[in-house]
Amino acid sequence: MGRIQRIWIDERETPPGLGALTRIRSFSEIRDGVLTPLQRLKEQYPDSKILYSNSNSAFEKTFFERNPKISEYDGKDVDLIIRPEEFLPWKSLESVGKNIDQDLENHKDLRKWARKLKVKSGDFQVVGKSKHVHIHPSAKIYPGVVIDVTSGPVIIDKDAKVTSFSFLEGPLYIGQGTHVDNARITGNTSIGNVCRIGGEVGDSIILDFTNKHHEGFLGHSVIGSWVNLGALSTTSDLKNNYGVVKIREEHTEITTGSIKFGSIIGDFSKIGIGVMLNTGTVIDFGCNVVSSRASGYLPPFIWADGQPYILDLFLRDSRKIMARRNRELSHSESELIRILYETKVRK
Repeated sequence: MGRIQRIWIDERETPPGLGALTRIRSFSEIRDGVLTPLQRLKEQYPDSKILYSNSNSAFEKTFFERNPKISEYDGKDVDLIIRPEEFLPWKSLESVGKNIDQDLENHKDLRKWARKLKVKSGDFQVVGKSKHVHIHPSAKIYPGVVIDVTSGPVIIDKDAKVTSFSFLEGPLYIGQGTHVDNARITGNTSIGNVCRIGGEVGDSIILDFTNKHHEGFLGHSVIGSWVNLGALSTTSDLKNNYGVVKIREEHTEITTGSIKFGSIIGDFSKIGIGVMLNTGTVIDFGCNVVSSRASGYLPPFIWADGQPYILDLFLRDSRKIMARRNRELSHSESELIRILYETKVRK
């Protein structure tokens, strides 16, 4: 096989199942391990040229602003094509553990953290071989934390904090600046940067700036950025008849092929206190869910009473929320959200 010189990320079509998670980001930007698929490509093929295409020109503009070293696809031959079909949420969840292992192998700097570790090993308990625990020197691990690496590594990144009475089971990645408080996190889980996590989490992907800080169960789910899950909100990830889980997205029904699948929650959605999410629930972009139970598919920008979230109010509230983390919506992201609103709400 010849050397990979040109890689094309072909996102001209989004398969059903990925829509809610890719309203303002590419599937290649969804962290499914320590890294995103895009970051992993750069690590694996550092000398290759990466090209990108999307049928939505506004989406392309936003993508290229975030990724200035990626070029627009020029129609010429490529050596490798990456398409979203292999990154459907249930497939990504199955790959988290393998991806964490692969990312750890490619990221030799991660394995150097142990030699610089300032936290006294006696302050927390490791079950398994301590060489599989990778803690950044700036991370804080409180006494009474149990880290189980018998099934895979645990990686705790820069400025993360894990407080007492938390249980962490690998394979697990905890992103930069994330706080884990009194949580039970079981394996095959990737948690992004600057999240707040508590309660029970397992077999899930949580993207950056998302809060699930209180009691409640989150399992076999993929959660976008800037999502808030209120206290005692809970996902079901197994049907009572142990049947294969099907999800709906807009007017399409998709079979996950798995009996274990929880929820998909798009960016900027809020789940109220005590909300029960049925198996296979899909909450699209910018929703506010406060009813006691949610199921099926909720389209973008649905407000508590079933009416659409007024766009200007949504943008105002989102900017206010982001400012608390010293972040802001770019102009192109705001325009992309306006286009989504015009397409999905005012159609």
